[in-house]
Amino acid sequence: MNFQNDRYTLRFAEPSDDAGIRAIFESGSFQGGISVQYLRNPSPYASFCADGERNHIMVVIDNSNGVTAAVGGAVVRTEYVNGKEELCAYLTGLKIHFDYRKRIGFIAKAYQFLREHIADCTYCYTTILDDNAEAIALLEKPHRNMPKYHYLGHYTTYCFHGGKEILSLETNHTEGFGALMQSHFAKQSHTPVAYDCKGFGDTTFFCLREQGEIIACCFVCDQQAYKQYKLCSYGGMYRVLSKLPTKLLGYPAFPKAGHCIHYGVVSYLYIRNQDPKLCSDFLRTVAAKTDFALLLWGGFENNPLCKALDRMKTVHYGSRLYSVVWGDDHPQIPDGVLGIEAALL
Repeated sequence: MNFQNDRYTLRFAEPSDDAGIRAIFESGSFQGGISVQYLRNPSPYASFCADGERNHIMVVIDNSNGVTAAVGGAVVRTEYVNGKEELCAYLTGLKIHFDYRKRIGFIAKAYQFLREHIADCTYCYTTILDDNAEAIALLEKPHRNMPKYHYLGHYTTYCFHGGKEILSLETNHTEGFGALMQSHFAKQSHTPVAYDCKGFGDTTFFCLREQGEIIACCFVCDQQAYKQYKLCSYGGMYRVLSKLPTKLLGYPAFPKAGHCIHYGVVSYLYIRNQDPKLCSDFLRTVAAKTDFALLLWGGFENNPLCKALDRMKTVHYGSRLYSVVWGDDHPQIPDGVLGIEAALL
């Protein structure tokens, strides 16, 4: 669709839009004490496709110069919600070219366009980094012809290592995990039904058993073929901390500025009875058995495993979780613990 006297074109992204989308991603970064660029190279389009069963990623093209002015949309996938399989839309990738950031008009057009294509989704949600004050101020404020962002709570992503082989783990022996999906993960809303989703990347399954029963397990995902975190710069106290031998103290080593982080993401983490010591011993053993510089795991504020991670030596950052609703619709708020996987955010 065209608008503003045909100055702009709004349409769904195609593989040929990769260069324009890359340019937007590479022009911005997570601000704060640690400045990081979140990239989806070499093909942003393929990266979005991998994260769900279908994607509705849009681009806004400035027809006067061919510049990709904005990108964003939704990835749709089947997730467990309140114990049932539901089609859910995760709003993601909203980024605006620096030269166009004050033009709210085409953002509203994009939301209206998107709504028509995710009407079959029962739940729609998104996250915004705590440090992204500009986006929080923009989207929490009511705007005509735009959806409402209903704040649900806080989501924390933990970065850790502290690798030490404490436990004897099995690798890639998934017997019993299917049953665990039904007895445990299906009860955590927004847990993806497809644990073999392409967006998880190359995965390795680790588990600890007691008399044949899984008492701790997780997948470690290598997504670096689809997604990268580039460390841009350090500020404040992190400028000093980045020069210290933090790995000797049990914390992740700080990567050099200007380099992509060699990372893995922990998904489908299960610890019997949420035992903090078992959690720490298990994750430290997993870290020792991989070659990643650091591992990531994310949890919503009501996930009991957050308390276990809080007791470990981690560096972490936070995001705000929202239910996104249009018009007079009421926010859809799942019951119980949320199982949102950081690998697919």
